[in-house]
Amino acid sequence: MLVERDQEIARLNRLLFEGAREGSRLAVISGAVTSGKTALLHTVTDTAGGRGVRVLPAVASASEQKFPYAVLEQLYQGMPAHLQRSRPRPGLEALRDPNGPDQAELPLLQDFHRTLDELTGDAPVLIAIDDVQFADLPSLRCLAYGIRRCRSEALSVVVSRGSLTGPAATTLDELLHEPKVCHVRLAPLTVAGVSTLLTEELGTEEAGRHAAAYHEMTGGNLLLLRGLLDDRFSRLTRGPLDPAPGTDAPVAGELFRQAALSCVYRGGPAHRRVAHGIALLGDATSVPLLSRLIEVEERLVRQSVALLTEVGILHGGRFRSDAVRTVLLDDLEPHELGPLHHRAARLLYEEGADPIDVARHLLSHEAPGPVEEWITQALCDAAVHAIAADRRELAMNCLQMADRYTTDEREALRLQATMVQAMWPFNPLSQMRRLQSLAGPASSGLLPAPETIPVVIGLLGLGRMDEAAAALEQVSRAAAEHPGTELDTGLRAIRLALSSTYPDHPELRPFLDREDEEADGPWDAPLSPDQTPESPHLTAFRALRTVLSRGVDERAVRAAERVLETVRLSDRTMLTVHAALQTLVYADRHATATTWCDRLIEGTSERGAKALLAYFCVLRAHIALRVGRLRDTVRYAERALEELPARGWGVTVGMPLGMLINAHTAMGNHDAAAELLARPVPDEMYRNRFGLHYLYARARHQLATGRQHAALTDFRACGEKMADWGLDSPATLTWRLGAAETWLTLGGQERAARLAEEQLELAGESSSRTRGAALRILAATRPRHERVALLQQAVGVLQASGGWYEMARALADLAEAHKQLGDLDTSRLMTRRALRLADSCGAEELSRSLQRTPARSALSEAARTGEDTAAFSELSDAESRVAALAASGYTNREIAAKLFITISTVEQHLTRVYRKINISQRRELPASLDFDVAYTA
Repeated sequence: MLVERDQEIARLNRLLFEGAREGSRLAVISGAVTSGKTALLHTVTDTAGGRGVRVLPAVASASEQKFPYAVLEQLYQGMPAHLQRSRPRPGLEALRDPNGPDQAELPLLQDFHRTLDELTGDAPVLIAIDDVQFADLPSLRCLAYGIRRCRSEALSVVVSRGSLTGPAATTLDELLHEPKVCHVRLAPLTVAGVSTLLTEELGTEEAGRHAAAYHEMTGGNLLLLRGLLDDRFSRLTRGPLDPAPGTDAPVAGELFRQAALSCVYRGGPAHRRVAHGIALLGDATSVPLLSRLIEVEERLVRQSVALLTEVGILHGGRFRSDAVRTVLLDDLEPHELGPLHHRAARLLYEEGADPIDVARHLLSHEAPGPVEEWITQALCDAAVHAIAADRRELAMNCLQMADRYTTDEREALRLQATMVQAMWPFNPLSQMRRLQSLAGPASSGLLPAPETIPVVIGLLGLGRMDEAAAALEQVSRAAAEHPGTELDTGLRAIRLALSSTYPDHPELRPFLDREDEEADGPWDAPLSPDQTPESPHLTAFRALRTVLSRGVDERAVRAAERVLETVRLSDRTMLTVHAALQTLVYADRHATATTWCDRLIEGTSERGAKALLAYFCVLRAHIALRVGRLRDTVRYAERALEELPARGWGVTVGMPLGMLINAHTAMGNHDAAAELLARPVPDEMYRNRFGLHYLYARARHQLATGRQHAALTDFRACGEKMADWGLDSPATLTWRLGAAETWLTLGGQERAARLAEEQLELAGESSSRTRGAALRILAATRPRHERVALLQQAVGVLQASGGWYEMARALADLAEAHKQLGDLDTSRLMTRRALRLADSCGAEELSRSLQRTPARSALSEAARTGEDTAAFSELSDAESRVAALAASGYTNREIAAKLFITISTVEQHLTRVYRKINISQRRELPASLDFDVAYTA
């Protein structure tokens, strides 16, 4: 603290100038560089001069340490002229013994002693030497000789010293460690000391607020503190007259950086080299490494580290301020910095350090001269670690530098393929040119087989099937030579993926995996002791293939869920995770699929992986479409195309476009659907599974806009492709129901019935969205008196499976069937339920058609349009729930079961509801009471 420094000054004054004591008076001021030793020494000499004391000053310098008697010469210059006759003369140094005084030096020692005796006889004398640790050895011997033999109390000596190494250390220690020597150790300021200093500059309030921050940046070093405060003053003089709040917080500027350099430079060249080495490495935690880097002895390195810590530059082996590290790096000349970075990288690589730390040094400079073999390997290792840590830019920089340095063609191609794989999840468009350039090497076998598989996947997405097939041939040959390896597993997974996604290409036909079409699959089969679990890649694609070709398979669903639970999303597993999630979507496991999809969307969004985010958004749109949430379908599909433009999707663009077209058609936004269909798409799109979704969506749009024959053509095309590809299951697409609806509009009831019955047979007896939709269409082919039973069955199945849009359509048909049979009350109830579901789903066209249905009561119309709302506000929560379910067509028994109350309680609630809203019967209940039947049904 500053108060403590004032106390030390008073103590020195009392020792040196007051009282009496035998022998000479000697005081030593020590402390780290820039701790204020020189300032305290000057304070003492100024006090001495004011008291009539003769001051003999000297300043030792490291640059003059090799010159004999340099310090003694300065002392003689402060003496009267008649006493300077004994000062050392040139040539004397040649006679002295470097290990101690000899006969030639003895007269000079005696003359200096007599001179001190004569001086102190006239007046008190103060010898003041700054930085005595740099004093030359002969001067120190003279000073020690004179002080020991001068008995006058008029002689006082005060010196400032820092740490000392070298030949003068022993002599200096003998001089400064005599009995009764006063030692003053100047420590850095504490937080309280910093606060006292800041109070003078900033005021009490700001000092209390920022003292800890100033101390944290400077360690209490006075010079650094002054640099920060000067930077603050400089900012304020350039800024507004009234500084904004927070301008008193410490901000490192140019003056602070110069103060830090001053602290380093005052320690000498070796100390400066250590500081530069620490700045390069980032810390001083490994002294041996630092010593090897800068080629300085470990002992000296430890001393410098301790000094830099004491002075406030380092704390715990690291820089207190990044600004100090930056200025030290900037202080190195370019011709010094490059070799240091190169040496640091090599030393770190040899020690097995973090590859990213090694790469940081390599990326900071271009390797001089011939490139050493270890550099390329170090950069590749760093790229692998950077990819795993999602540091894509760093990974690309490493790979690009490695590519520049490698002289091996196959290695260069491998690096290019790794770049594509690293950046594809983030920005496929940026890698398309590089991917296309790899097509030839991959097809000819120049690209190593493991790196060829990602290239094959990319080529498939671009629709370059010939090149993809040629590359796969190379992978197949390599895998045949190494059966059971990861390469072999990867090839088998690709074959499964091809058979479920790209089955319509003669070039790829030899690689399609058809084995599982007849086999039961390994989902639940126990493993023998000598068997290993199947690769998650194979499991995921096998599960997807099973569901697409045979329909919902519980074993496949469980296998897909296990993959999602055990596999972490990465560049190498993204297709595996995607395939497992698709399995759940096609199997109508909507709740589980939604949970996983939302989690993956959030994770990829945080990572900035735009392509992956787009893929998962499309799956989320697919889920929403299958459950009948049309607005969500549009929202997620549009986001997918925003994150990844259509060109980036390649031949898989049929998936996002198909989702959008289908949703807009169901909503009644036919112009929007037509605009999407007018966009150009690649011809190859129609030859993969994603193109099926586009073709089906186009058929739905044509049916909705009155082009039945065009719709029928597209529905049939879907069916033919699915049959040819082995994907004709209810889980994939319900093309038969689309064709059946089309035949109904054309008057072909028999054909429609046959198609609906085929779909029912394929769907089986389980409750599913497909079965419910097929029952609805089948009902339309039956006589009036048979329709109600089929439609009620359809509503029950759809209610259990969660197909809300299809359920709204079934309820609308049921309302119409009751109306045709003359049951108008039930018709109105079914209409209300259908309307609520249609509104909830976003099926605007269906909603509009239901609103045109006649026979609404005046009161229900008023309630639906918001009139006479005071009566509804009187209903309790329990009454509102019961009324909403009753208005939606539920019986009292069903309401009691859903709300876990008795039938009697339901009747009592309804009686009070009728009285409060002034109606007399159930059919007059308004359809728009505030309760979402879509989620309670």
